[in-house]
Amino acid sequence: MTNLNHILIVDDEPLNLEILELTLSELEDVEIISTLNGFKAVNYVNSLPIDLIILDLSMPEIDGLEVLKILKSDEKFRYIPVIVATAKTEDRYQALELGAEDFLLKPIDVVELRFKVNNLLKLKKFNDLQKHFNARLEEEISKKEKQLKEFAQVEQELELAREIQQRLIPQTYPNCEQLDVYGSCVSASEVGGDYLDVFKTECHKYTVFIMADVSGHGFASALVSMQFRSLARMELIKGSKDFGKEIERINNVFSDDNESSSMFITALFLRYNHETEIMESVNAGHFDPLHTPKLEHTPLTKGIPLGIQSGLPYGVISAPFQSGDNLFLYTDGIIECENENGTMYGNRLDGLYDVVQNYPVKKQIQVILEAFHGFIHEQNDDVTILAIKAK
Repeated sequence: MTNLNHILIVDDEPLNLEILELTLSELEDVEIISTLNGFKAVNYVNSLPIDLIILDLSMPEIDGLEVLKILKSDEKFRYIPVIVATAKTEDRYQALELGAEDFLLKPIDVVELRFKVNNLLKLKKFNDLQKHFNARLEEEISKKEKQLKEFAQVEQELELAREIQQRLIPQTYPNCEQLDVYGSCVSASEVGGDYLDVFKTECHKYTVFIMADVSGHGFASALVSMQFRSLARMELIKGSKDFGKEIERINNVFSDDNESSSMFITALFLRYNHETEIMESVNAGHFDPLHTPKLEHTPLTKGIPLGIQSGLPYGVISAPFQSGDNLFLYTDGIIECENENGTMYGNRLDGLYDVVQNYPVKKQIQVILEAFHGFIHEQNDDVTILAIKAK
């Protein structure tokens, strides 16, 4: 906004224009524009930034009242202050009814003119600021409304994604006389990157257990975990003889698809042979399960996370998994969440599992989650756990 005030003087008498121009020229920061014609006055208002109009009512062709009607009926110009000049009382009242801000009686009092002009220029500046503020306010409200609509749409999409992801997590577990299985997956946000799966192979010889954690959490991680689920199921449901080779093929496909991304997956794969009661394990950069049975003297083989590099071998370890044996699988969320003092849950999980491992697996999960949520201040990462017990 400029500091210069543009005043338009409209009068069909050249002498009146000259007197008004001389009188107003003494005011600071004022530029005078004058015309003898009402039509030209309307054209000036349409083309120039006018701050104040001094309008004679008695003019030929189009009089001052008609000019005033045109100006005050247009949203763009109605806030321009207008001082009407007239010798007729009835014209003065009619002009005020049409929206004129003030009037001058002819002959014009110079002091009164300057006083009224100064006051109305201040009013115009105030009106301009108010219009600017209102425009900014409407703009901000429009932005907020748009953001709220977008947010609501995103919320709906996230809720749908959460429902889809939750449906992919086992709600029931394969019936088996040899195993008792129960798990839980609680996301830190609407959707998360943890993945839990339990299923039997097509040949019914094996039950496969997968515990995985996609780097990060949120919508992107959830999409990767759902992609990984399809890939892992498609490969492992075959139940081929070489468990390690199956994991290698999963890593090769995921690594090739993941070349342009920095995301990776830590995962633990278990496979229970119902005929031999042997549990096989392949670890791709994940935590070893708690209370691994009869593996105290077996060298553990931990490969790198999936998606970092293709063509890598993944070793398999195996051990009997028989009546009374327990396994507990988990992601990092349960040990790294903190309480109000910044203390992580950490090794408390090991100690608690020592106490509950003889419980039925569903009770194990319930007790562990209750203790965990009683300890932490706020869950800021996905928490996925799975208990397996040989009957």
